[in-house]
Amino acid sequence: MALLTNSQSLYSAIGKREDLTDLIHNISPVETWFTSNTGNVDGTNKLHEWQTDALAAAAANAQLEGDDSYAVTAITPTARLGNYMQILRKVWALTGSNIKATAAGRTSEEAYQKTIKLKELATDIEYALVVNSATAAGATGTARQMVGAIGAIATNVTTATATGLDITETEFNDNLALIWAQGGKPSHTIVGAYQKRKISAFTGGNTRFQNVGNNTLDASIDYYRSDFGNIQIHLHYIMNSAAPGTVLNFGQMEMWRKAWFRRPFTDELAKTGDNKKFHAIAELSLEYGNEKSAGKMTGYKSA
Repeated sequence: MALLTNSQSLYSAIGKREDLTDLIHNISPVETWFTSNTGNVDGTNKLHEWQTDALAAAAANAQLEGDDSYAVTAITPTARLGNYMQILRKVWALTGSNIKATAAGRTSEEAYQKTIKLKELATDIEYALVVNSATAAGATGTARQMVGAIGAIATNVTTATATGLDITETEFNDNLALIWAQGGKPSHTIVGAYQKRKISAFTGGNTRFQNVGNNTLDASIDYYRSDFGNIQIHLHYIMNSAAPGTVLNFGQMEMWRKAWFRRPFTDELAKTGDNKKFHAIAELSLEYGNEKSAGKMTGYKSA
């Protein structure tokens, strides 16, 4: 069959409206497990500080009846720790014409971009809280930086014995044992996709809970039952991309708090032309309490 002579088709027609759906599809990950599961405290200066203490190790203790001689034990002072406040920022601008134009999928370009930038700021905060490896005091020409969980955990560390090895169930349990020996109570693990699959392949006896419905085969471990507590395993996008060879095991989550110097906010900046400029800012640090309540496994194969 051929096109009817002189009939107009869409190939030559002018003025037809675009077939543009009034939706915007965005699947970029914005999950912020660590930010959402840590406490909050207000900070008052660029350096946030706290103290830790520890009991003396248990020892044999038997005394004479009626003894009147005392040997005084020296008191160990508390440890004073600190982490610097980090400033995080997103900046964007819209021309007057862009603001005025009718857009698909949103009623206001200003409101839409504000929502997007705040979500991006939230993921940057999650990255800093989890991945940052060191703190920096900063100076007039250098930004301050907080240390994140990966950098803060220094006591209970398990390192792969060689490059390119997969995490093993024994090593995972060994790290939990280190945490427990320090007084921690392991309860949460955050990992990327590769490490999650390795943990799901653990085969040790009755060591896992499986949520299995009728006619459903569940090959995933969401809770791991260890000798040191039930561990909830969390897939974490930022661990997946920024620290894929690392596993973080957390004990008492109340040890971990966000110290806010300035909670997230947005401002419109000074007008300099036919546009509007905005920024979103947050300033905070990570208070990691006593890092001995957590553990780190590092150097493992990541893909």
